[in-house]
Amino acid sequence: MSQPDFSLVIPTRERAATLRFSLKACLEQDFDSYEIVVCDNCSSPATRQVVEEIGSPKIIYHRAPETLCMRDNYNLAYSLTRGKYVTYIGDDDSLLPFAFSTLRGLFANQNVKSISWDSAIYSWPNIARDDLANHLQIPLTRNVERMNGRQTMQDVLAGRAPATLLPNIYHGCVAREVLEQIRATTGKVFDSFHCDTYSSFAVAYLAGEYLSLSAPLSISGFSASSNHIAFSFLRSKHQIAQTFRGENEVAGLRLHPSVPDLPSGFICVADSFLRAKEDLFPDDPISLDRRAMVESFLLAPPIDDLDEWPYVEAELRRSLSDDPALVAWFQQRIENFTPRPSPRDSYRPNLEGIHAQRLFLDASGYGVTDIAGATRLSSRLLGYRGKTPEWIAGLTPDDSRLRSFYRQKRLEMLLNLLKTRRRAGSARLETQSEGSAGVNQR
Repeated sequence: MSQPDFSLVIPTRERAATLRFSLKACLEQDFDSYEIVVCDNCSSPATRQVVEEIGSPKIIYHRAPETLCMRDNYNLAYSLTRGKYVTYIGDDDSLLPFAFSTLRGLFANQNVKSISWDSAIYSWPNIARDDLANHLQIPLTRNVERMNGRQTMQDVLAGRAPATLLPNIYHGCVAREVLEQIRATTGKVFDSFHCDTYSSFAVAYLAGEYLSLSAPLSISGFSASSNHIAFSFLRSKHQIAQTFRGENEVAGLRLHPSVPDLPSGFICVADSFLRAKEDLFPDDPISLDRRAMVESFLLAPPIDDLDEWPYVEAELRRSLSDDPALVAWFQQRIENFTPRPSPRDSYRPNLEGIHAQRLFLDASGYGVTDIAGATRLSSRLLGYRGKTPEWIAGLTPDDSRLRSFYRQKRLEMLLNLLKTRRRAGSARLETQSEGSAGVNQR
């Protein structure tokens, strides 16, 4: 059997209902040389049944004999892959139909070992926060930047850039040779409490340069079972977060002692960086500014109620306990400090339509109820299918203002048409050539 160009990995556990639609969406690629590895973390038979019902020869299914922590399931999944390039997504996410053809062209011509991109976002109707449900957010720009991995790490640690700019294997794509280099050094590709972010720091350091695209190649789906929602948007006050923590503890995984155990996305970044640095680049002077990290928590304490502040203060103090100078600074800093609860994170602005070169929609208004529907709608609106990788990445000459204006008006007309059809009772998009209508048709 020949080696495929790409391995798409979908780790899963007891999420057959979302996995079904994720697989259906991902199998719509306009490129043939790929495999999909479904690594089932000891689920009930429903997960295997979904794979068997879909019946695609592209899918490789494997079930772990016992429940694993996320790190171990990710490493097991990697051991099953054969592709020259590897990408991971969640079981409520999807790839857009032009993802692999775009990546293949860019890897062939741009001399990089990793490519990241700005994902679209879709909130399933059953998401654990009602205010986020049915939200679809699509980036509309086509820009590319050649990034320096070490500089990006510094920018992320200093808060000048989001962690999504790192060359993550999760909603990103990495050459197998880089992943094998990590495994040869550490014995595994994924490690630490937040294993996917750990790998992004490892890849950033080892791959050197990589491409960062503003065009979306995938959709991050947030459903009732999403880990990210449980941790960052529900502040770990959800059974999913408690289960995740318990399984990590059984596997001997704990946060780095210099990191406070608090419900914040930056904790994931700080812990992953420190673990990757210890494993792969301990002598490099790049470092985490722990004082700045603590200041960020004082500026916006991750609490819903003042009763939660004593725990936050104790965790901040504990994380600094190895450095007397930091302990003294912290004691002075909070002498007259008055904590205030901060609002929970949200990625859904009170917007509809095109704003700041992103499209914001209530997907339910277009008949979308799952990630497969969100993928069809997004692909049709973008109109990227059939375009060259260089065009999608923004490597061709910039469009004129008139052409960009024309494309935006075409998108607005298409949105109005689809909503009108939906109201008239046509809830599903027709299965027609997606190249015939879209924001980027010329």
